Amino acid sequence: MMRSLWSGVAGLTTHQLEMDVIGNNIANVNTTAYKSQATGFADVLYQTVKNGTGSGDTTATTNVSQVGLGTKVASIYTNISKSGSMQTTGNAFDLMITGDSFFVVSSDASTNPAMRNFTRDGAFTIDADGNLVTQNNGFYVFGIMGDGNIPRGGNVNLTNLRLISDATKTIGGTATSASYFSGNIDSLDKDLETEDGKTLRIEVFGRDGEIYTLKYGLTDGQDEADNTFKLSLKSIQNSNGDLITNTTNANVDLVYSKNNGRLVSANGATNGMVHMEFGGQASMIGPIDIDFSNTSNYASINGKHSSSFYGYRGDTQGLNQGYANGTMTGLSVTDNGSIFAKYSNGQTVKIAQIAVAEFNNAMGLEMIGDNLYAQSLNSGEAMIMDITYDGGYMTAGVLESSNVDLAKEFTDMITTQRGFQANSRVITTSDEMLQILHGLKR
Repeated sequence: MMRSLWSGVAGLTTHQLEMDVIGNNIANVNTTAYKSQATGFADVLYQTVKNGTGSGDTTATTNVSQVGLGTKVASIYTNISKSGSMQTTGNAFDLMITGDSFFVVSSDASTNPAMRNFTRDGAFTIDADGNLVTQNNGFYVFGIMGDGNIPRGGNVNLTNLRLISDATKTIGGTATSASYFSGNIDSLDKDLETEDGKTLRIEVFGRDGEIYTLKYGLTDGQDEADNTFKLSLKSIQNSNGDLITNTTNANVDLVYSKNNGRLVSANGATNGMVHMEFGGQASMIGPIDIDFSNTSNYASINGKHSSSFYGYRGDTQGLNQGYANGTMTGLSVTDNGSIFAKYSNGQTVKIAQIAVAEFNNAMGLEMIGDNLYAQSLNSGEAMIMDITYDGGYMTAGVLESSNVDLAKEFTDMITTQRGFQANSRVITTSDEMLQILHGLKR
C-alpha cells in the first residue's frame, strides 16, 4: 500500500517539474533566440515480488514479478537545433544566425577563453567606446580586427571588436596614379596660337589625400607641317587655392600623323604613354602615367575651328583615380560576419569579422541566463570559425525569435495537468484504502 503512495508522490513531483519547464517555455515565447526545453521521464527502482524461474523436467518457465516505485525526471533537454522564425528590425547590427553556430561574447575584453560565453541573440549595438556589444547586458562581441579572414579550423586569437576608434574613424587618401586625354586638336584653332594657348585643367589627388589642380596650356608647335603641339604645365594649385612650385619638367610634346590625324608620339613614346613625376612643393602629386593615345588632330570642316581636347583623372577604365581623405559614414555586416566601414570619399573597407563557435554537442551547453550559454564538459570545446565554413550565414537587420511552439506547449500543459490529477488520485485512493484498514481494527 505504501508503494502506491510513494509512486503517486513521485508522479506529482515529476509532473510539477514538467509544468515548471512548460511555464518557463511559455514565459519566454517572445524572448530573442530562446530555445525551448522539454522534459524526459524514466521509471525508477523496481521491487521484485517473485523471481523468475527456468524450465525444468516437470515445470515451465515463470517470469519475474516486479512492482515499480514511480517515476523520475530523466532529462531536461534543450531544443537547440530548431531555429526560431525571422523577426525584421531594420537595425544594421541586429544579426540572425542561420546554422548551428553561436556568437562569442564575454563580459571581459581580455582574450582569455575561460571568460567567454556564447549566445544566439544577435541584438548588438555600439557602446560609448566604439565596441560592438550585446544590447541586453553589454557583453563584448568577439572576432578579429582588420581586413583578414578567420581561418578554417579557428586557429586565431580573438579580440573584442572596437569598430569605432582613431584607426577606423578616418581613412587616408590615395594619390592619383593615372590620367588620360581624349578629343581632337583642331590645327586651325586660334587659341593654340596665343602665348598661353588653350587652357586645360585636371584635378588630381596627392598622397596626402588633398586635391590639386593642374593647369595646362595647349599651344601650336610652330612647325611647318602643322602637326606638332606642346602641352605645358602652367601652374599647380592646392585645395586652398594657393600656388605651389614644381621643379620637374612636366611638359608634353605631341606629334600627329599628317595623313590620318592619329597620334604618332607623346614625348617620343609611340604608345602615347607619358610617365610624369613632380618635385618641390608638388612632390605630393604622382607619379602619374598619362595616356594620350585617344587623341587626334583634324581640322574642323564646319568652319568653327575649336579644339575639343580634355584631360581626365584616372585611366580609360576609370581606375587609379585616387581619392581624398575620408571620414566614416556608416557600418554594414555581410553574410559571413565581415564588417565594412563606409567613408565620405566613397571607399568601403573591411575593418573586422565576427567569429562564431560550434560544438560537438550543443545540447550539452549550460544555460546561464541573459540568453547566454556556457561551455561544459559534455558540450565539448568551442570550435572557432568563419560562419560560412559549415554552410551557415548571418542576416543583418533581423533577429531570431523564440522557437517555442505555443500549440505544443498548451497540449503538453493539458497532458501534464491530467497526469498530475491522476497521480493525486492514486494518493487519495491509497489513503482511502489505508483508512479502511484502520477501520478494521475498530
